[in-house]
Parts: sequence; C-alpha cells; structure tokens
Amino acid sequence: MATYEDNAYNWMKRKGLASKYEHAGIYCIKIDNDIVYIGKSGNMLRRIAQHYAGIKMGTEKKYRIMAEAERKGHPITFDVLYYAKSRRYADKLAEIGEKEGEFIRKYNPILNTQIPKAENWERWDINEVDARAILQAIL
Repeated sequence: MATYEDNAYNWMKRKGLASKYEHAGIYCIKIDNDIVYIGKSGNMLRRIAQHYAGIKMGTEKKYRIMAEAERKGHPITFDVLYYAKSRRYADKLAEIGEKEGEFIRKYNPILNTQIPKAENWERWDINEVDARAILQAIL
C-alpha cells in the first residue's frame, strides 16, 4: 500500500516537477514567499514529498506551524536554491552539506533548528523554535 508520502511524490512527478526537483541540492520552504526552512537532499523531489506529507499530517513542530499558516490562507511553496555539481556520491554530500550551511547562515530561516557552523558544516548550533512567536510573526 502506498503511503501519503509516496502519493505526494507520484503526484508531483505527474505534475512535471521531476525535472526541477529530482536532483541533489538545496531547497527551501517558503510561507508568503519568505524562506522559513532550508534543507539539503540527494533527491529534492522525494524530500519535498516528505515535507508535504509532514505538513498534512502535522508530524513535527515545524510542520504544525506550516499547516497553521496554510490553514490561515498563507501559501506554502518550495523552491530550489542550489543544484549539486559533483558526480560522486561522497563529493555530492559534502558539497550540499557545505552549501546548505551557507544558505542557512545567509537567510536565517526561522524553522531551521540546526545552524551549521561556518568552519565545519557537520557541526551546528541549536536554534530553539518558539511556535507561538513564529506564528505571531508570520500571521
């Protein structure tokens, strides 16, 4: 039996989004066109399907915040910030890990809880997510 995530993934493929998202890279989630979350993935289409399912099911705090914003009429959108250029798997992971940190530090998205350190992207500072304050700021 297909999961909600699988259904979302297949729906996005049918909508023609594979050419944009079925790559390794850095993506963002926006509320009202403001970047609120940045992530990395070896397959952004699959990861976005996971996020979409998370928003619909409210499985984590960040998803419940996004669902509430969407419920109040604020559009949730996804976009690509960076496509990986490396071909080898290990090189690709290091490339997108480093780039993700650069983008997170640049945009400071309010729903990212781990902020990669500039000197080593594999280490991070923790950002506490205050759902009430975020919802007040967004809504």
